[in-house]
Order: sequence, then C-alpha cells, then structure tokens
Amino acid sequence: MLKRTFASLVVSAGLVSSLGAETLKHDMNVLATSLASTQRAFLLNDREKAVRLLADLKKNIDHTLGTKEKVVALLPEELKYKSRIAINSGKMINHYIDQINETFADKKLSDIQVQMESQESLLHIQAQCYKCHNLVRDWDKNR
Repeated sequence: MLKRTFASLVVSAGLVSSLGAETLKHDMNVLATSLASTQRAFLLNDREKAVRLLADLKKNIDHTLGTKEKVVALLPEELKYKSRIAINSGKMINHYIDQINETFADKKLSDIQVQMESQESLLHIQAQCYKCHNLVRDWDKNR
C-alpha cells in the first residue's frame, strides 16, 4: 500500500511538473507573439494598431507575470527562487507600455519625436524580455 501511494505521488509530481512546463511554454509563446505583433505595428507606423497590441501585450504580461504566485507556479522547482526577476521584468514592461501610451498622447511632441521616443520604449521592453530570459531561463550550457 505504501509503495503504491509513493508511486502515485511520484507520478502526480511528474504530471504537475510537465503541466507547469507546458503552461510556461504556452504563455511564453503568447508573449513572444504579442511582442512580435506589436513590433510589426511599429515598423508599419500603424499607431492605432500598436496601441491595441500594446494593451494586449500588457494583458498577457499581467496574466503571466502579474503576481508572485503565478510566476512561482510556472517556474520549475530549481528556478523558483528567481521569480522576483520575472516579476520585476513584468513590472518594467508595463511601465514602458505606459510610457509609450503617454508619448502617443503628448500633443507637444512632433510626429518624429513620438516615433523616436515610443520606439525607444519598445526597445526597453525587448531588453526586459531578454534580461529575464538570460537571468531566469535555465539554459543548457553544455550544448
């Protein structure tokens, strides 16, 4: 009986770990797609679409990185201690999205200033994504 219970626990832990990894992979794919779509809107100078896509990116960031509980639940056991990095990156991304929206709304800026400042904030968003991946993701250094 004890062996069967232990085996059930091991199988359950493996399933939970596997589900967590799949959820993390899915959520990161959603974020990557959201960021890529936003970048495309910027490249096409489609401000209205960029605003909509930034709102979508913010929603996806909040869904994935919005709370410590969400982040800790997604990370594998050996990386849970790095959850604060992911949470802070999410906060910074939201900050830069807010900056872009403020830049778009600033009537004192010329069109070129709006483009330059909003694009700089978009680059900061991308940098936060890379920073989080570099510091949190468990890269296989033996490859």
